[in-house]
Amino acid sequence: MRMFRAIAPLLIVSSTAFPQVDFSGSYENVLTVQHVEDFSILDLNNLVLSVDGNLGGSSFLHADAEASLPFGSVQANLLDFVPDSLADMIPDSLRYLYDYKLEPSFRISNAYMSISWKRLVARLGKQPMAWGTGYIWNPTEIIAPKLAYDPSYRRDGENALKVTYSWRYGGGVEAICLLRGIPDSTMVIGRLKENIFGFDLAAIGAWFWDTTTTPDTTRRRLLLGGQFAGEIWNIGLWAEGGYNLYEEDPLSYAEFVVGLDHTFTFRTHVMAEYLYYGRGFDSADDYTFTGWIERASGLRKAMGRHLVCLGADQTIISFHNVGISAIFNPVDASGIIIPRLALNLADNLDVSIFGFYSFGKEDSEFGAAPVKGGILRLTGYF
Repeated sequence: MRMFRAIAPLLIVSSTAFPQVDFSGSYENVLTVQHVEDFSILDLNNLVLSVDGNLGGSSFLHADAEASLPFGSVQANLLDFVPDSLADMIPDSLRYLYDYKLEPSFRISNAYMSISWKRLVARLGKQPMAWGTGYIWNPTEIIAPKLAYDPSYRRDGENALKVTYSWRYGGGVEAICLLRGIPDSTMVIGRLKENIFGFDLAAIGAWFWDTTTTPDTTRRRLLLGGQFAGEIWNIGLWAEGGYNLYEEDPLSYAEFVVGLDHTFTFRTHVMAEYLYYGRGFDSADDYTFTGWIERASGLRKAMGRHLVCLGADQTIISFHNVGISAIFNPVDASGIIIPRLALNLADNLDVSIFGFYSFGKEDSEFGAAPVKGGILRLTGYF
């Protein structure tokens, strides 16, 4: 009821102010069953209501209001994802400092206006922000990480002003000013892209304040990088990388991704992607407690300096797909296997099933908190 009262004025104003307004939405139930330290069951209910308004020509507005209601195992502790030899060093009286809880939420995940003047487009508001050629990892994207088991899953937008000018054959330039706080999380991003002989190339530069190297401490960071995507002999190729410069030089690091994929005539798709992560460690013996906490809280992409992802999926019939992928850390010989199944049960009803099985030694990246379980996601659209 609270969600309806919050969006009712938006619906009324939208329907009276714009002659062409479309309303749509989705309900999603996500059931997660897994065993880390113990068995846990989490049931997450997501309701998304969307508004699209035509402003004339190619200009429009879009907004998404999203409510999330979690039930079940909503509490966890970051120390559950740290090797026992390190977690046991924290006295019981201080373990609460690493607690976190998944709370019910209502948020406007997107709300932006897009205004077009021929090849010039300006977008203002909380909008989707995504770029890069990497399938799972994007070294030049500094917004929000993807879900490794489902990289195309939606992410909340970011408050930004984005101006894009495009020219023929896929080329263009983008300027983005992203604001999360003043001045701690201000970001200025520029990207130049071009298509040369059928290959997509891009150069990117970003200047912003960063908190990922040290929580609650902001540091000035400059990112310079590039992106590549194309196809040779029916093999898709991509690469993306950047160098991160800090005022404190020892913190500076490089990061890049290379990958390839191919789809056979019998509709089997295979892919491989490699990540070099300069913030990672060369050996499992070098892993630190701080590094583990950063990984558990999402501030670190990986513990090891190298990660490899291999995947394959088969289209059974239209909108029905089965596949499997694996992420492997060669530094400590650990990894996780993720089988998946996607089905279209009706015109507006989809189901996705993901499994998880991790392996490795007790002090390895995927073995420190071995995961066995799965996710059942049922999504209905209206």
